[in-house]
Formats: sequence, C-alpha cells, structure tokens
Amino acid sequence: MPGGGRLLNMEQYYRHFRNRKVYRFVTFATIEATEEEAVVYQAMYGDRRYWIRPKANFFEEVMYDGKMVRRFQPIPQEEALKETETSIKQVNQMRNVTKLSDNTVGGIRSTSFATCGITCSTQINIQTEGDTIRRVEIVKGCDGNTKGLARLCEGRKIQDVIGILEGIDCKGRGTSCPDQLARALKEL
Repeated sequence: MPGGGRLLNMEQYYRHFRNRKVYRFVTFATIEATEEEAVVYQAMYGDRRYWIRPKANFFEEVMYDGKMVRRFQPIPQEEALKETETSIKQVNQMRNVTKLSDNTVGGIRSTSFATCGITCSTQINIQTEGDTIRRVEIVKGCDGNTKGLARLCEGRKIQDVIGILEGIDCKGRGTSCPDQLARALKEL
C-alpha cells in the first residue's frame, strides 16, 4: 500500500501524468470478476465522473518523455482546488444530502433525503414531531449498524443527535452514514 502501509486520506488528490488533469481519491475497492484490488477515483473537472482502475496500475510508474514517472502523482489539496476552480465549500457540498420529500400529516413531519453518494447508505427517512425524532430509517448501509443508529436516535432531540453524529468520518471519506444523518437533521 502506498505511504508505508497507511490508508490514504479521503482528500488526497492526484494529477495524471499525461492529461495533467486532477483526480480525487475516493476509496479502495475489489474488482468482482478477478478479486483484484482497485482504486475508485473522481475527476475534478467536467462532469466529475467516477473511475475505477486496478490498484497496481494506479500506483505504477510508466515511461513518459524518456523517463519513469508515476501514472498519478499526489498533489496538495490546495493546488488541486485552485486548479480545478473548486472551493472548499463546493467540496463540502459534494458530501451534502439532498431533500427528496417533505410533508406533515397530523403533526408528524416525514422527510426523505438522498445521501451524497460516497457512503454505504443511499437514503435517510426521518419522522419528527416538533424538535423530537420519532423514527429514522436508513436505506442500505451496514444493516445492523444502521438499525442500531436509527433506534438510538428515536425519542431524542434533533439538536442533541446532530451534536453527537456530526463530523463522524468513515474510511477517510470526509463523511459517514451517521454524519449524513446529522446533515439531514440540520436541513429540517
């Protein structure tokens, strides 16, 4: 593993040796057909498409202009953000939830949010009554963990849960299922 066996930080950026474009490391993955380790990374230009490449290929050196260079060269976040004309605020927005629906019946507010796309969960459904959480459902994610998290939130004040969950990171992603729940609660 690069960096002396350390896991990469979510906010690690790389420049491709040939096209000179900037990419953001997302996570490591496994290619199903071959069980080969892979890198998932995101273009920091255009439509910000996600890519996957075998890990060995991502970190290998290649011959370019008569010398060996890294296929993807790490660059500082500040440089990446400046070059891609992306502000810190825009990067944080990539981690935000999106409200899908919001309605109130009989004093019970039911709100659904899509998560940011880099966590295991894909949707969060919340029922509140005033400033109290009545019910939480987290779609996908680690089944036992998300059910436990949901149950721990029930009956608590919204602001208390935000204070507990906000900023929890999962695997260097800069967010997590609990953090996505906190972000959703802040939208209420």
